Amino acid sequence: MHIVIIGNGVAGATVAQKLSNKGVGVTLFAEEPYGFYSRIMLPHSLYDKEALSHLISDNDPPYLVKKPVTAIFPEEKQVATGDGERYPYDKLIIATGSRSRTLDIFSKTDGVCTLRTFYDAQLIGDTIRSPVVVLGGGLLGLETALSLKKKDFDVTVCEAADRILVRQLDKKASAMLRNRLEEKGLIIREGVRTIGKRLDSWEKLAALEVEGEDEIPCRTLILSLGVSPEITLAKEAGLRTRKGVLVDEYLRTSDEDIFAIGDCAEYEGQIPGIVPVALAMAETVIANLTGGDKSYEEPVLFTRFKDDELTVISIGDVSGEALKRVSGDRYEAYFLKDGNLIGAILYGSTEHLKFVRTNYQKGVSEEQISSLLDF
Repeated sequence: MHIVIIGNGVAGATVAQKLSNKGVGVTLFAEEPYGFYSRIMLPHSLYDKEALSHLISDNDPPYLVKKPVTAIFPEEKQVATGDGERYPYDKLIIATGSRSRTLDIFSKTDGVCTLRTFYDAQLIGDTIRSPVVVLGGGLLGLETALSLKKKDFDVTVCEAADRILVRQLDKKASAMLRNRLEEKGLIIREGVRTIGKRLDSWEKLAALEVEGEDEIPCRTLILSLGVSPEITLAKEAGLRTRKGVLVDEYLRTSDEDIFAIGDCAEYEGQIPGIVPVALAMAETVIANLTGGDKSYEEPVLFTRFKDDELTVISIGDVSGEALKRVSGDRYEAYFLKDGNLIGAILYGSTEHLKFVRTNYQKGVSEEQISSLLDF
C-alpha cells in the first residue's frame, strides 16, 4: 500500500513520519520549497534571520517532495503536480491546512502582509517599518505584536471585538492581560472597526482610517484575522465540502480512499484549527491505515499564551457563568454545565492544569472547584 499526503504542516508531517517508521510507503507533498517548520513559532522569530533559519528542519526525509499538488483525480487514484507529473496512490490524505483571511480594502497595498508561512515571515523581516499595526487581537496577533515590540518597533493592536482573546478569555482575564501588555509598551485598542487606509505620495501605507476615531499612523499592517480552510483541491476533485472538507468519524471524505485531517477537515460542523486537533486527527488516520478501526475523538481544546514569566491557558468552553477567583496577578475560572467541567481559564499559574486536563468533560463538584480556588 502506498500513501500520498498533501501538506507538510504538523498534521501531514506527523502522519508521514509515523507511517514511514512503520514501513508504509509514503509520499509527502509540500507546497513550500522548505522542509518542515513550526508555524506557531513564526511570530517569535520575526525580524531575526538566524532564528527563522533555525525553524526549518535540517534533514529532509526521503519521502518529501517539494512540489505543490495542483489536482486530484479520484477515479484514477492519482495526484498531479504543477510540472505535469502524476503520482498514484492507494490511499490519499488531504492535509492542506488553511490560508490567512484578508480584507479587500488592503488588496495589493504596499506595507500590508499576513503571517502564515515562512515566506510571510521573511517578507515582514525584510520590509517592516514603524509604526506597526497588528489587526486582530487573537493569539497569533498578540504574539506577533509582542515579539515586534521587544525588537523596539512601535506596535498597536486593533481588535474589533470588545476585548482581546475574545474566544479564549472572559472579560476579567482579558483585562488583566491587556494591562500587562500595555505595561510592556504595546498600544491596544479594542472595539475598533477599520474602514479604510491613507497612502503617502509614494503609494505606500501611511495610516488606517477607523470608524468614529482619528486615523491610526501605520507603515506596516499585519493582518491577523484568523484563517480559512484550504479546500480548493478537494472541491475541484468533487469531494463534499462546506466550510471544510467533510469527514466522517474515521476522517474519511466522501471518497472512501481519501482522508482529510487538520485545519482543512470539518467534522460534525467544527473546524477548531488548533494543533491538538491536528495531532489527534493524525493519530486516528495512522491507526486506520495500519489495520485499526478507530473513531476520531476530540482532544482537550487547549490554547496557551506565554510571555516570559506569564502563562495564560484556556481550555474548552469559557462562556457563561463560572466559579472564579482573582488574587494579585493570578486568576482562575472554572466553567461547569450539568455538573461537568466544560472549560477553564488559568491566568498566572499552571498549578491546576493537571486537574483540568484529567477532569475535562467529566463530572466535578463545586466543592472540588472551591478547593482549587483556595489560593
